[in-house]
Amino acid sequence: MKKYTAVFWTAVLILMIRTLGTGCAEAISEMHRVKNTYTDTKNGNKSIIRLWQVETANENVTEEINGIAKAWAEEKGNDLPAAQNNTKKNSRVDVEIRYSRTGHRWLSFLVQSRTTYHRKLTEQVFTTRTYDMNTGERIRLTDIFDEDEQTWTTLGEGIREGLTAYWPETEPDAAKIEALCKREAIEEAEFTLHGMSLVLHYPAEALYEGKTTMMNVTFFYPQIRDMMTETAWTETDNLSYYNTCALTFDDGPSGTNTPKVLSSLMETGATATFFVIGNRVSEYEYLVQQQHDEGHAVASHNWHHGNVAKSSAGALRQMPAKVNKAMIQAIGIPVRYDRVPGGRYPPMRKAKVGWAYIQWSLDTYDWRGRKTSAVMSKVKKAIQDGDIILCHDIKDNTPETTRQMVRYLEENGYMLLTIDELFAKDGVTLEPDTVYYRCQNGDTSKRSDT
Repeated sequence: MKKYTAVFWTAVLILMIRTLGTGCAEAISEMHRVKNTYTDTKNGNKSIIRLWQVETANENVTEEINGIAKAWAEEKGNDLPAAQNNTKKNSRVDVEIRYSRTGHRWLSFLVQSRTTYHRKLTEQVFTTRTYDMNTGERIRLTDIFDEDEQTWTTLGEGIREGLTAYWPETEPDAAKIEALCKREAIEEAEFTLHGMSLVLHYPAEALYEGKTTMMNVTFFYPQIRDMMTETAWTETDNLSYYNTCALTFDDGPSGTNTPKVLSSLMETGATATFFVIGNRVSEYEYLVQQQHDEGHAVASHNWHHGNVAKSSAGALRQMPAKVNKAMIQAIGIPVRYDRVPGGRYPPMRKAKVGWAYIQWSLDTYDWRGRKTSAVMSKVKKAIQDGDIILCHDIKDNTPETTRQMVRYLEENGYMLLTIDELFAKDGVTLEPDTVYYRCQNGDTSKRSDT
């Protein structure tokens, strides 16, 4: 009874905070402050080791996370094959530390070692940790979920659905799937907590031979709220503490600027949504894989960047199959929604292409080549709870703009979500041939002041 009383009063508190408006949103807590930087080391054979290291509010956490990363840099970096001068024929290992916050004290880390050769991902290993940053105590899934056996059965069903969604034309080994869905395996699964989701992480090679990417199984907090312990409820109740928004990037990937944007997001601990042009996926498969494996949402920006009004309805209806074939080849799963180049969605809806269409409520105009200072001035004046922010990861100023924007938003009470999280927080299901501009308490309409 005590648990459900807490649930009731927490729900009341959420409603009160939302009613009072953005003034109640809290700045990032001291427990969540992380400095995340990297150093590059060039071996004698011109291969490169990039090692990320963190400074956190807890010395023990800092030591453990950095120790894992350093050990992998030494292990994976010593045997890299020689690289050529041509940047497309690289040889490198990137040991990354991705972090994400929830509540006031909990912080998740995902340490990844990604080995690439000639821009092909050849090996990936990873591990996760979640801590109470006040005490340094490690948080496990058994601290998040109650003891009810039905809870673990429900989680197993979600894991089965999530894992079999990858490479839909390939049948994974049934026994391996079953083993991963048993309670004892779930309790030991790698996981991270985010603004509005718990994500379980699995190596693709565990089920699909020859695949080196990651498989992510996502549970949005509203789905699992009633299965949580009281402490986990409190530390995942982010709508009581923060405003939310989604940072999105169009027109990529770009071999020059997309990696810099990803580094800015790694540094700041933010997740984003990348609307990728389909006919660029094959050439930049390694970047699309990196976006997915680093926890960002990957969506469609049509097959090409042309004006859809100049395409026939039949050609438009063929687009999802072309985009998804490229996406499944790269990351194993199809896209869930689309942003039409230029926001020109009417021909797509008329042709009944079948995607949900994600517009935006705050245009940074970085596509005009605006300086970071000009973009920040716009964001500071216009940002509202539930906004979808439009950026472009192909532009030269966007990496620095991204870094400054995330820092500003965090200090001013915002938690950045993926598009999926932004709508899931209010229980909004993205429907085919429907247009969405934002998500503020379930309102997805165009802002009247833009």
